[in-house]
Amino acid sequence: MNINELMSKHYFQKFKKSDRSSFKYWYYHWKAFNLVAYYLNVWKFKYLFHDFEKPWLKLFLPYEKVQKIHRKYNAHHIPKLTDKPKKVDWEAAVIDWECSRFTKIDAPMTAYETYQYFMKNRGDRYDLLMIDDNVPQILEQFGLNG
Repeated sequence: MNINELMSKHYFQKFKKSDRSSFKYWYYHWKAFNLVAYYLNVWKFKYLFHDFEKPWLKLFLPYEKVQKIHRKYNAHHIPKLTDKPKKVDWEAAVIDWECSRFTKIDAPMTAYETYQYFMKNRGDRYDLLMIDDNVPQILEQFGLNG
């Protein structure tokens, strides 16, 4: 079975951007992230804590601030050229891309499609060079390369 067939066995609610970082959104995204990792046979204990801080921060911060903090301190987010360099967890980044389509209305692409989109539409930035150096082998390893 492919990832679509495996994930179709589960219920996921999709959220618009304004509803993200609620506890309900976090649960469904967490569930999708962990199931994708499990079905790809790459699950790790640390994935139980995926995006764990977001709903708690959202209790007292606006979403934009929560998102900025989250992207800065979590290795599954790729730094932009203007950000301080950090070690990226490329496997978790690809899993996050793959699972997002199950919980985010405005993120309907697979990890492979997301990679292709970045490479075709975003120019020649440093973060894209990092993506191109790391993501194709993870996509291949996970069997998500097209």
